[in-house]
Amino acid sequence: MNQQTQSGQAPLDTLEERIGTSFRDRALLVRALTHHSICPQTAQRDAYDTLEFLGDALISAYVVEHLFHTYPDATEGELTALKSEVVSRRVFAQIGLGLGLMEFIRADPASLRTFNDRSRESLCADVLEALVGAIHLDAGRAAGEAFVSRFILPVIPEVRATLGERNPKGALQQHVLRQTGQLPHYEVLEERGESNDRSYLVGVYAGDRLLGRGEGSSIKAAGREAARAALAGEFPDGAGPVIE
Repeated sequence: MNQQTQSGQAPLDTLEERIGTSFRDRALLVRALTHHSICPQTAQRDAYDTLEFLGDALISAYVVEHLFHTYPDATEGELTALKSEVVSRRVFAQIGLGLGLMEFIRADPASLRTFNDRSRESLCADVLEALVGAIHLDAGRAAGEAFVSRFILPVIPEVRATLGERNPKGALQQHVLRQTGQLPHYEVLEERGESNDRSYLVGVYAGDRLLGRGEGSSIKAAGREAARAALAGEFPDGAGPVIE
C-alpha cells in the first residue's frame, strides 16, 4: 500500500525503496521523519529526537570500528580527527540531502518557512541519524550497519582526502600531536567592532609557541583560519615551522 507521511509529501514506499529498507513497524519510520513542531505536546514519544540520539551513537560506533580496521597505521589523533569529520553535521546533511530526505520530513509548515539553508541542512542531518536508530529498532543491528555501510562509510575516503581543507583544526591537531605530543590550543588575541559587527583574532599555540593567527566573525571561524594559516606555513613573526 502506498502511504504518505503527510498531505503533499512523497510516499513512504518511495523512501523505503530509496534507502533499501522496508519497515515492519511503519510508525518508527514516521517518527524518524517527524520534527517536534508537528507534535509539541507529545514530542518525546512522537518526534525524532530520541531516535536521533540513538542513531548518532550507533553511527559513531560503526564508523570508529570501520576506521580502526581500515587504517591500522593511523595514530589515535588521526583517527579522532577523521571520525569527527565523518560524523559531522556537514557530512550527514550532505548525505541526507543526497537521499532527498526533505521530501519526506514532517514539520509544521509555518516553522519550516523560517528555516534557512543551514537549518534545513541540520534538519536533514538529524533525520539521517534518526533513520539509523529507527532501522536498528525495527530490523536489528545488522540492518542498521548495512544502512551505514551503504550511505555513510563510502564518503570516508573523500572526507579523508580533504580533511585539512574541511577540518583544518583536526588536521593541525594530527600534525602537532605527532611531532610534539601536545594538543594545540587556541586563544582569543583581539576583539574588534561593534556587537552587531564583531570580528575576532585568534591564535593557535603548541605549548607557548604561536603557530598561526586567524580572523573571523566568530571565535570558531577565527580558530579555523588560524589552523589553516599554521598548516599553510604562514608562521607569525618569522617563527620556524612546527609542522615539518
